[in-house]
Amino acid sequence: MSSLTGGAPKEMLPLAGRPIIHHVVQEAIDAGLVEICIVIHNSKQEIRRYFESDNPEAREAGRPADKLRSRCNIVFAYQGEPKGLGDAVLCAKAFVGDERFALLIPDQLFIGRAGAILQLAGKKLPANAVVSSLIRIPPSEPEYFPGARKFICESHAAESGVMVVTGIEPAEYTSTSTLRGFGRTIYPPEVFEFLDARFADARTGEVDLLKTFRALLAVAPSYAVLLEGEAFDLGTVEGYHYFRGRFASSGC
Repeated sequence: MSSLTGGAPKEMLPLAGRPIIHHVVQEAIDAGLVEICIVIHNSKQEIRRYFESDNPEAREAGRPADKLRSRCNIVFAYQGEPKGLGDAVLCAKAFVGDERFALLIPDQLFIGRAGAILQLAGKKLPANAVVSSLIRIPPSEPEYFPGARKFICESHAAESGVMVVTGIEPAEYTSTSTLRGFGRTIYPPEVFEFLDARFADARTGEVDLLKTFRALLAVAPSYAVLLEGEAFDLGTVEGYHYFRGRFASSGC
């Protein structure tokens, strides 16, 4: 698989007439979120310029980003170095404070009768729980979801679409299961206690969110919700080209 690097940030690649990040923010708003923090690196200032209300390019394009901003408050947090997803989450700590929050990974999108975050929030689960999302990947498409991991769940809870999570497979393990984790999670604020050097990847030095997730299992209940709809992973060149036509044809 090839990464989408170089040139414009991958979050700004066009998808159905809008940048990918536009669709992610739209999903958050549709779920009722009115306070949104986008974590960026200095190399991704184009994302901030897209959402700035005084951006002349946005005005000339009919101000699609301004329409989003009229429905929510968007702030930006800066990641000093590109040190992985766990560190990016830590950069939003001041914004989150002591509230539970939703994490939306921007290169993964979802289409359904209800958005992914809305489906997670709609389940009546404990306020201190980690609530993850699961998708069922078609047997022909696992290669297009390279970062999706298999959750280890109590199968007896599966009938309701909500499963009790007891573990998650190591990143190096290639599962044959078509049921995988997806880039939408609701976290309690306690997650920030598990985002320091103790949970870094020894090879890269980056905060490893998988290690954090496993540590949270010991202190907070964890559930996974099987989403109803279709998932798209646009984080690689292959995934972006494979899914963009299908996403556009969905009417989004």
